[in-house]
Amino acid sequence: MAKLTNALDAIETHIGFRRSRTNGISRRLQEAGLLPAGAPGIAPELAQREVCLLLATLMSAPKLHEAVDHARAYATMTPGGAVLSADAPDNIPRSALEYLDLKSEIAIGGSPEAVEDVRTHRFEFEHFWRELAAHTPEGTVARFVLPGTLASHQQAPHRIAGLVKGDAFVNLMRDLF
Repeated sequence: MAKLTNALDAIETHIGFRRSRTNGISRRLQEAGLLPAGAPGIAPELAQREVCLLLATLMSAPKLHEAVDHARAYATMTPGGAVLSADAPDNIPRSALEYLDLKSEIAIGGSPEAVEDVRTHRFEFEHFWRELAAHTPEGTVARFVLPGTLASHQQAPHRIAGLVKGDAFVNLMRDLF
């Protein structure tokens, strides 16, 4: 578990987001119940999944009032926009958030080869529509979009995405956990 303030400092160090921005987003997510609020005299502590949620929201939400909607979307976006049934294979990530959490697990405790693989990824968080595009070193792209959405179609005239290099992602997770 990582204290919220440590997570915000690490995001500023490794990703480059200013604390003024990360404080506002984290506060919105706490008010919505998506991040823990802590208790009097006890700082909120985040699990890896919550750090991934905070990072995804920061990278994808260009406006403060959209932060909660973007955060909730990451829990529902599926690979390629597939509508997954309950009997879908377990090796398919159920959401973009689950995918990021899996990559954070590898970054923290994976084999050296697996960690190096994550370091070579690129994660793009689209601003104008709900999408996570994970670019692998082999040149493939795993796109997570809302179920029923065509992942192969651009949904706005312009594509603007926040980019997190795999190396920064691994360093962030290792710094916190």
